Amino acid sequence: MLDAAVAEFLAHGYEHATLAAIAARAGVSTATVFKHFHAKADIFGAVMARVFGNDAARHEVPRPTPGDPRAGLLAIGRDYAATLAPADTRALFRVMIAEVPRFPELGRELYEQGKRPYLNRLHAYLRSEAGAGTLRIPDVPLAARQFLGMINDVTFWPHMLVVDLAEADAEAVVAAAVDTFLRGYSTAR
Repeated sequence: MLDAAVAEFLAHGYEHATLAAIAARAGVSTATVFKHFHAKADIFGAVMARVFGNDAARHEVPRPTPGDPRAGLLAIGRDYAATLAPADTRALFRVMIAEVPRFPELGRELYEQGKRPYLNRLHAYLRSEAGAGTLRIPDVPLAARQFLGMINDVTFWPHMLVVDLAEADAEAVVAAAVDTFLRGYSTAR
């Protein structure tokens, strides 16, 4: 059903996608879709949860063990860049950005089902590194957004405006973000 929902959102946008059309595309009854999702926003939230790896179908990437923030941040940064890289993910974000003014629940679902759990896992990891004495971070939520921002500002957001833009070297972008982050927050200077 989620694959069908993605296809329907991409083909018709959020506004014109219907649960009946999603059911038809998935080859199930509308009642089956309603059994799992009470509203279109719920299925969109489930799609966003899948994108960010917060759904039951995708294994949760284990949080790195504290003690080596370079290795941990590289793993997290690579996972984040890979999460945002697929063309369907970018296309879904374009749909969401276009539709949020009319359907604010889309932004709410994206944040609650996708971004918030991802950020919570990153916050927990950064706090564990701080607890291990490897990082000194006065504002963990700000630091987490700074780290992710250094990655998505180069590997993701430019593609929202230029569809055929050449891909950035995600590995180099992540490595540079980790270096910059550690210069600001590492206790080993």
